[in-house]
Amino acid sequence: MSPLDVAEPVTEIQRYEALDSSIHDESFVTQRTKVPSRLLKVIPHPVAKAFRDCMPHGVNMPNFVWMAIINTGAVAAFWHFSWPGLVTAIFLHWVTACLGVTLGYHRLLTHGSFTAPKWFEYFCSLCAMIAAEGSPAFWVATHRKHHVLSDQPGDPHSPNDGFWWSHMLWFKPKVLREDEDAMIARWAPDMWKDPVQRVFHRIFPLFPILLGAGLFLLGEWMHLRGWATTGWSMLLWGMCVRMIACYHSTWLINSASHIWGYRTYETNDRSRNLWWAALLSYGEGWHNNHHAHQKLAIYAHRWWELDITYMVIWVLKKVGIAKNVCDQLPARPH
Repeated sequence: MSPLDVAEPVTEIQRYEALDSSIHDESFVTQRTKVPSRLLKVIPHPVAKAFRDCMPHGVNMPNFVWMAIINTGAVAAFWHFSWPGLVTAIFLHWVTACLGVTLGYHRLLTHGSFTAPKWFEYFCSLCAMIAAEGSPAFWVATHRKHHVLSDQPGDPHSPNDGFWWSHMLWFKPKVLREDEDAMIARWAPDMWKDPVQRVFHRIFPLFPILLGAGLFLLGEWMHLRGWATTGWSMLLWGMCVRMIACYHSTWLINSASHIWGYRTYETNDRSRNLWWAALLSYGEGWHNNHHAHQKLAIYAHRWWELDITYMVIWVLKKVGIAKNVCDQLPARPH
């Protein structure tokens, strides 16, 4: 399998994904740079050394504080349950995790598994940004880097560095803005050249915050009109509970689907097909299938493998929004 399979429609991607020696330049291959950390640098304990190696610039405090707030809100939600809040959480989970992350960020923008009008790309980007998993440009660049260096030194989130690193710790280190911009320009030049996507990259934290405010106001409005809900219920369920579910369903693909499950194809990484991760992530858990045939829009390669995201793409294809859909399965694996 050629690394050029990752996103063939974009010529810039074809150029940078060739596995030549320049891609293995240390400045881009690993987050564990050789820049010495002032934090804990005088402490000789092995834990402190591991911390310095993983987080040379310290902890990404905005991410840390955000996750603390969302997790606290998810726990508090059980004291503010309402049926409208639960329905909102389920609906927004599909909008953000399926339409936004798996269909938009992953299959459309990262891999070019189908083409769509620009307005639809931006719509999917908006859906994904309210999942608060990063800007479109950052997400796409990180994921392309993961595919080229999968389970090798430089993979942003490989379980070779530990389960919890691949699951959620990989985005906790502080990254300097110039380093992040350089990473995006290298691995997602098509996104970086799009002025709308560059604006999204700079302001994306505003979108989940505005959604949270809107959910609270909607809940208060509904409460005043006799609905059995409140602003806090709509906020905590539609925002916090839904986000925690979205986060872990996405993170499980980076961690669990590189550890457990079966392998239909021989690949040069640890990718696995994990049925329960696929159910939680709208089909993303058929991860070995995806790593073997990265450009395909359909991840279910056997009759029992369910891929909800591809079902949505199929509908979009029928109504004329999705075009050039790569859904021709390879020869049936043994």
